[in-house]
Amino acid sequence: MAAAPAAYAESGHGGCSTYSNIDTFPDDNHVIIWKSCISKKSNGVGHPSAIVSMGKKHAKCTILIRVLTTGERIVSKKSYPCPSGKVVNKKYAGKDFRGSGQYTTFVQMKGISTEGNLSPRSPWLNL
Repeated sequence: MAAAPAAYAESGHGGCSTYSNIDTFPDDNHVIIWKSCISKKSNGVGHPSAIVSMGKKHAKCTILIRVLTTGERIVSKKSYPCPSGKVVNKKYAGKDFRGSGQYTTFVQMKGISTEGNLSPRSPWLNL
């Protein structure tokens, strides 16, 4: 049930795409569901974020939030240790960035093995 980005959101308004490790751990105690999000904070400023839900027995991990250009250049990077225990829809802010062009947030759960989530990215945002 991993969701893929919808044709890279041609609107360019950003938003969120949802991913999970449900293909690897189909029970509630181990499952991790996360959203890769991006929004426009102000003129020429983008705001990346991740929204994370985790079962109480999830694996130890790191939440890595990066922003990429269409050429795969990293323009923003921030990481957080995964919380212990169960969390529901906890928001993690990435590092805001300035620029013009198209950007996507790439959120990885380092330390978590997933099969269907090779590209956990948000829809594209035009700045």
